[in-house]
Amino acid sequence: MIRITFKKQSTAIYMSHLDLMRCMTRALSRAQIPVKYTEGFNPHPYLVFAAPLALGISGEREYFEIKLTEPMEHDEIKSRLNATFPQGITVTEVCESDSDFNEIESAHYTLFVEGKTAKDWEDFFSAEEIFAEKKTKRGMETVNVKTEILSASAKDAEGGVEIALHLPCGNRRNLSPLLVQKTFAPNEEIFYTATRLRFCDKTGADF
Repeated sequence: MIRITFKKQSTAIYMSHLDLMRCMTRALSRAQIPVKYTEGFNPHPYLVFAAPLALGISGEREYFEIKLTEPMEHDEIKSRLNATFPQGITVTEVCESDSDFNEIESAHYTLFVEGKTAKDWEDFFSAEEIFAEKKTKRGMETVNVKTEILSASAKDAEGGVEIALHLPCGNRRNLSPLLVQKTFAPNEEIFYTATRLRFCDKTGADF
């Protein structure tokens, strides 16, 4: 398995996961990467992603993996894909995979919220319970956001507050920084940005 690390920034943050998969498939074809295809009636490139990003969140260290039908230098894969990808998607590293995406348990994010302060966050997060409506496969559910957040800290920034969040991001538990943002600052017109910095395994170590 070949693991490809990439950034998702700029206008690409508004690309859905399905559109991202299509983009990657087209790029692999145009770059003439010898990708292995699945078997069956409708073969498609063997392409596996780590946890998808929600619309509007940028990613500093995202992953997908491919299988090759013949060897290719990692630097060649990187340069070919970067010459093909649209603006906002950049490959930063290509290497052999040495772990499984199922080992991902959490992720670190930065969240900027305009017009708020670190004191506002401290007052918000000091509550014993913070409830929010979360969309799940079973429909809408009420969750206690306070117990889901693994860690959080805030500091004042120009024009607002910057919040460092460590959130569950695995197969069993998952909390979006956008739900945190909407709960903290429910005004729909408020400006915010969210970035996923890196993944962690079950021990909390960087993935």
